[in-house]
Amino acid sequence: MGFGFNLFGFPILMIATVFLILYATRRPSAIKVLAFIWGVVILLIINATISDYLLKPIALTKKKIVGDYRIDTTFFNGKNARWQYHRYCITISNNDSLYIRVLDEKGSPTKVYPYKIKYAQRNPHLWTVVSDSTHHIIAENPTLYRGHSRFYYVFHSHRFGTMFFRHI
Repeated sequence: MGFGFNLFGFPILMIATVFLILYATRRPSAIKVLAFIWGVVILLIINATISDYLLKPIALTKKKIVGDYRIDTTFFNGKNARWQYHRYCITISNNDSLYIRVLDEKGSPTKVYPYKIKYAQRNPHLWTVVSDSTHHIIAENPTLYRGHSRFYYVFHSHRFGTMFFRHI
């Protein structure tokens, strides 16, 4: 979570700096020590800034979540995961709808299940299905997981268990 400064740490650093400057003015060789300490502090601040940036999850908007989602087979590989990947596709559209597409062997939709969704006011990447949901994939609302540059939804199907859908 980074080095960072808080309201307690910053004054302590400033007081220590003042004492080091007073010490360095009395001993010229102490200037090298002061320069070394400040160099370490600057490196820690740079490290904290970079690590905070890399650890911060992706900021999602409604525009970013609109699109097609497919099963992510990196969570569970094997025959069943590949079958699910080739069989199901979810689309979130601009018109506040979610479509579950059941695909044939060629990737063409054989069935499309449309559902109305309602977005959370503060978090547009969180939504709930407002129409009657009879499909096993959306029997429960999904869970969103965000990383630094990617995100995925986890659905809990009573037929297939946990299904991981990633934006494509």
